[in-house]
Amino acid sequence: MKKILSSPDPGEIAILRNMLETAGIPCLMRNEITAGLAPEVPLSESTPELWIQEDQQLAEALKIKKMWQTAPPVTGNSWVCAACGETSGPQFTSCWKCGAARA
Repeated sequence: MKKILSSPDPGEIAILRNMLETAGIPCLMRNEITAGLAPEVPLSESTPELWIQEDQQLAEALKIKKMWQTAPPVTGNSWVCAACGETSGPQFTSCWKCGAARA
């Protein structure tokens, strides 16, 4: 196993984990539960980490990580779902509330 990311933001871990697993790279998240215990627990033991399970997939995983880190920010305007009226950010192609496709 190889550690690919350590971040105090569990959301970052989740995004990269999803990208890697979609590409067929099995991952494991460590320190997910202890993340909320800082500063009582040392940062080295409480910062969430993402590990890939297969060492031979490290090069592919690092390539995906680099693409993710260098991706340009999503720009545009928020939009209102025609089905339920909920406002969603420009990065969404479907409504987060009801799942309807962006019109």
